[in-house]
Amino acid sequence: MLELSRLVAKAANWPVPPWKAIVGENTFAHESGIHAHGVLQNPGTYEPFAPEDVGWERRLVVGKHSGRHLIFSVLQEHGITLSQPEIQSVLDAVKHQSVKVKRSLTVEELLSLVPQG
Repeated sequence: MLELSRLVAKAANWPVPPWKAIVGENTFAHESGIHAHGVLQNPGTYEPFAPEDVGWERRLVVGKHSGRHLIFSVLQEHGITLSQPEIQSVLDAVKHQSVKVKRSLTVEELLSLVPQG
């Protein structure tokens, strides 16, 4: 489905809007604390079908709307385990930095906010 959508968009010389249902780039991107937490526990909460069914992958976006569960999950994927106060400190830094740069953060930017010690 994604390939067909891209083919039509190219033929029409008209880009697919990122927010377009099913085929838009942001369809399976989750930043909001409650959305990300729900998707981490049960993807069916906010996704009626698997992203892979239409050619996408789920993206967890770290930014000003993120919550502790998302930060914890992304850090855990990189082998980093922090205490709750440390996670809250990183979350505060994420929110501050994403507002400052006016966009979501990359994983590398998130990792740079983790206290070294």
